[in-house]
Amino acid sequence: MPDADYEAYDRRTQPAADPIADPNLTARLTPASARKTLVTRDGASLDYTVTAGYFDLTEENIGGPLAEDATVKARVFLTQYVADAADNNRTANGDDPRPVIFLFNGGPGSSSAWLHLGLFGPRIVDVVKEDGVTPKRPPYALRDNPDSPLAFADLVVVDAISTGYSRVATGEAADQYHDSDVDVEAMTNIIRLWITRNRRWNSPLYIAGESYGVLRGSAVTDRLAIRYGIYLSGLILISSPITLGRMDFAPGTILGHHAFLPTYAAVAHYHGFNADRTLDDVLAEAERFADTDYLWALNQGHRLPDDKRREIIATYSRLTGLDEAYVERADLKVTPSQFRAELLRSQGRVVGRNDGRFTGWDRNGLGETPAGDPADQVLRGAFAAGINSYLRQEVGYENDLSYEIDTTRVKPWNVPQNHRRNPFHVLPELSKALRTNRTLRVLYQVGHYDLCTPFWGMVSDVALLEIPPELRGNVRISEFDSGHMIYVDDASRIRESADIRRFVTEE
Repeated sequence: MPDADYEAYDRRTQPAADPIADPNLTARLTPASARKTLVTRDGASLDYTVTAGYFDLTEENIGGPLAEDATVKARVFLTQYVADAADNNRTANGDDPRPVIFLFNGGPGSSSAWLHLGLFGPRIVDVVKEDGVTPKRPPYALRDNPDSPLAFADLVVVDAISTGYSRVATGEAADQYHDSDVDVEAMTNIIRLWITRNRRWNSPLYIAGESYGVLRGSAVTDRLAIRYGIYLSGLILISSPITLGRMDFAPGTILGHHAFLPTYAAVAHYHGFNADRTLDDVLAEAERFADTDYLWALNQGHRLPDDKRREIIATYSRLTGLDEAYVERADLKVTPSQFRAELLRSQGRVVGRNDGRFTGWDRNGLGETPAGDPADQVLRGAFAAGINSYLRQEVGYENDLSYEIDTTRVKPWNVPQNHRRNPFHVLPELSKALRTNRTLRVLYQVGHYDLCTPFWGMVSDVALLEIPPELRGNVRISEFDSGHMIYVDDASRIRESADIRRFVTEE
């Protein structure tokens, strides 16, 4: 992010700064950099530069004078980590062979602080104690991350527009990027501009997206290849199905119920149900049951014979820890929110949405669905404090704006009106990206305790990709005994990082 970019932006779009009226303007528009050293788990050292600040998202003025300056549409907040380059790291034609990973979270409305300070960054925030669920008390400590992917790849952390410090430019409509298609186009252009300005077109390029970032990342991968001929080396998808049906519980839909049942079984096992069996054993039965008798029973509806219905209810109850009478009243279709409220009702607790291992309390024990998410309640404060203190105290970036860690400003999130398209269904885009760039590899990481996006739905989605047998080996799934944010506990984070290292560095 060269300073010239910011000076040009200031000349084009900003009135002369009045230091009395806005003493923070100069600090906001000036990126901050710091040179640091990463010490990896094997003891190796890597010198790098971290730079945090605004990156101009420009848009070509189609139909204007030839080579007219592009218009700055938004100031996108990036935190980038680039290893110090040695001359012998360059190829004969000057290309940098070091991989680059662009990473973002989702929401829509979520900043990328979660992946940044939870998994990828060289510094991470301490959130929970060794048991993986008990919260630590503030103030929250930042600590070195010896497993950071920075050891083998440069990192570009992107906060989507309206999240983090990212904002539209002066005079632009505040909600113009609160649209699934426009968001994809913007993220595609951010990546194109970054590799152009930093001369990294011929570096191995990767995207890592979490949650809605899985949907965004899949669509961006397709768009990069089709629109600009930018072929990624790999796509890292973390915690989200790629088809709408896995998240849909509307009347007449059944795939959401099918997808979540193994997650219910995993969470129930964690909380002491079926304690005489291993988790692997419980999951194997739950997955078979979900794909066979349960899916068949859901499709039967009122045609289901009474004796078979009683059998299905009994198995469902045994696997999920829910009372048979409750499953009967739910007509075999318990939603994730209902499950979270019901599983530990007798203990006066509800379980987490982002991670079913976490528990908390509702305002009383009568609610059908919990009012909050105990997992989010534990994690949010640590990540908010972590990102604000890290940017200021360790990188030196100053900004009085609110760092929107997870904002509602993006609502309503606009979706295409064409009834045959939905931004929460990107299986066609991911399939096309794999068929177009036949060397593209995909790593799909999923958590067994994720009550936000079901791991079995993701496994099922991969099986439905519209790709030939020759390409199926390009997609790999890794399962973790963790939640939506797999990296919350150290054991899962270390394994997840090693998984990403293998994926990026393997030939």
